[in-house]
Amino acid sequence: MRRLIGLILTLTILTTITPAKAEDQSKITCKNQSTKQENIIKVQEEKKPEYISKSQFPITSLNPTTATNPQGAFYPGFRAANQLLIYSSEYGNKTGTNEYGSEAIVRNGILTEFTGSDSIIPPDGFVISGHGKASKWMKQNLIIGAEIKIDRENKILESTITPESYIFKANQGIERVSRIIQENQRTIKGYEARQSEIYLANANIKLNEAKRYIGLKEYDKVQQLANEAYLLSNQALYNAIPARVGELHGIWLRPTEKNTAEVVQTLNRLQQSGISNVFLETYYHGYTIFPSKTLAANGVRAQRQEFQGWDPLKVWIDEAHKRNMKVHVWFQTFYVGNEDISKNPQHVLSANPGWANVQFKNYKADKPVPSTAEHNGYFLDPSNPEVQKYLITLISEISNNYNIDGLNIDYIRYPVSLPRNFPAYLESTWGYTSHARKEFMNSYEVDPVTLTLENPLWQKWIEYRQSKVTNLVANVKPAVKNKNILISAVIFPDVKESSINKLQNWKPWGLNRHVDAFTPLVMGSDESLAKDYVLQIKKLVGNNVYVLPGLFEPFTSGSPADLLLQLEAARDAGASGIVIFDYTHLTQDFIEALNARAFR
Repeated sequence: MRRLIGLILTLTILTTITPAKAEDQSKITCKNQSTKQENIIKVQEEKKPEYISKSQFPITSLNPTTATNPQGAFYPGFRAANQLLIYSSEYGNKTGTNEYGSEAIVRNGILTEFTGSDSIIPPDGFVISGHGKASKWMKQNLIIGAEIKIDRENKILESTITPESYIFKANQGIERVSRIIQENQRTIKGYEARQSEIYLANANIKLNEAKRYIGLKEYDKVQQLANEAYLLSNQALYNAIPARVGELHGIWLRPTEKNTAEVVQTLNRLQQSGISNVFLETYYHGYTIFPSKTLAANGVRAQRQEFQGWDPLKVWIDEAHKRNMKVHVWFQTFYVGNEDISKNPQHVLSANPGWANVQFKNYKADKPVPSTAEHNGYFLDPSNPEVQKYLITLISEISNNYNIDGLNIDYIRYPVSLPRNFPAYLESTWGYTSHARKEFMNSYEVDPVTLTLENPLWQKWIEYRQSKVTNLVANVKPAVKNKNILISAVIFPDVKESSINKLQNWKPWGLNRHVDAFTPLVMGSDESLAKDYVLQIKKLVGNNVYVLPGLFEPFTSGSPADLLLQLEAARDAGASGIVIFDYTHLTQDFIEALNARAFR
């Protein structure tokens, strides 16, 4: 009886509390409502609108191709700057876009979820995808539950937010946490959900009140109460997902801290959130955060300019270990940044221009040319033995001189090309360096620049380049030597796609135990995506490696709720933990959600 009385009192208190944080949409007022006192009677007599807001944005292309959207020809998903695109099932299974934008799923004319990037295209709907200005419009004018219409003739997308939109969103939040609680009660012995059930009960109360105000056409109250119901459902979710013993909680972090005090502040914040593994970006854009003898010996600036005068890597390691936290060196292997190398003689490709990777369409160029599909960035040539020696020597320097806990090799691939079934695929491919062409010609008596896709040797050319990436991966463990250092590789989880578009065939890396763990990139928000990727990897390589999905919710402006749902899905598939991308975008709402229970 005491417990029942306590529960009733708690529900009563929570019901009367106004949330401190309301969503941006709660600031929208009903169209044509007047705030002037003298117009109150007139407003009451007028018929109130059936919608809260409408907005439109021009569509660049529906199911884009190189022909229908030439501006996006060499970009992932054919999406160029500031464009808004629509992808239906006629386009394929996924959008293929990169993480720099926004995407949303529409089913039966209703926006049902935001998905980040590279979204799975529903067979019964479509994906809205935006970059730049289009992405900004999406964030400002779309919500879950919005009614979406496409004017195909004029290529216009229209979003209408109605009172029912907020009801839909709140109801969706309540249903998903109810599902999580029921599943955990079924599968976890002794599972406790009392706090979640309190929040859930209050969410239902608020939702029922919101529905009552729809009949009264009090749309401002509908919006307010439905938003409160949604926020309460999120709190219920945060408290519904328990912690798991032995799970790796990591985050990718590019250091901006200028001194030891700032490093300490960041580590304390991470420790309080339950994140204990820092994947510290140590070698990126072709430079190290510490003074490197390897770089200096090859004509490269020995240390990033902003860190000259101290050794951040040593400070991060020392301070992390004081807190029983771990530091993994995050290492951008073949990617060397997008600065104007003509203005910097100390860039690796200024000092060693013959080390640059070369795209088919630019194989006659007399200087390094960047990849337009990769932020106009430059890549090193995996086939060049000097490049391989340079990178392995740098890895040895790090592991020999610093007490690191892990090494996370990223950009362990060629620059991305178009999918093989697209007309411009051949000219978008990479690897046509003088060294690779000579070596391939010595083996097969044909210059790869003369190959067509129909030539039987085309597959050999693919395998040749894949093997060069694998060769470097295979040499990492011998270079590190210390068995206590966890070697992990950043991979694109669809191995069929990554083997062709990025020449990253990671299956043998796992089968041959070249690495200890994979950190597959999960750039979409769909929880089933995280689960499917983990299952696919484990099916291909078994338990030879740990699987630590890289979840992008903070970076893609996703929600804390979506991050937790992906965490739960990845766990169910057998993941050994997660790595979050990235610290810069880890706002306080994400920390509070993780620390409520899941990372506690």
